[in-house]
Amino acid sequence: MNWNGVYDMPQKDIPKLIHDLKNAKAEKEITYPRLIDMLEANGTPISLTTLRRVFADGSEKNDSFNYTSTLQPLEKILLSSDEIMEPENNPYAKEIDGYKAVIHTQNEELVRLYQLIDHLEKRVEFLVKQIEHKDEIIDKLMDKVL
Repeated sequence: MNWNGVYDMPQKDIPKLIHDLKNAKAEKEITYPRLIDMLEANGTPISLTTLRRVFADGSEKNDSFNYTSTLQPLEKILLSSDEIMEPENNPYAKEIDGYKAVIHTQNEELVRLYQLIDHLEKRVEFLVKQIEHKDEIIDKLMDKVL
């Protein structure tokens, strides 16, 4: 463990753990809201923003996740031997499958929307820089004219 209390787990194992967490979340088809509920019920709440960072593409390379407060609670929920199973003879199995399909589609749309938001935020930053640059040029020209 380092002095900041950030890691209780050897650094080399964190990328594998994150990879395993992603696989388990996908296999069990657990949505973010459901995962948040499960974490809160377990007494280890994690913010939606942090969850998105953990399950983002390339997050295995991120070395800033706190094992104790972020990865370990996810590991206990997603990688535990207790399976989240549906009864085989559930009379609502078709409805559940339909809802899962809807949730999957909504999750895909949410990912697309978050990507669009990121793109638009970067575009706004670029345009603000352009405006600042033009303001500097105008100021310089005004100084020369006056």
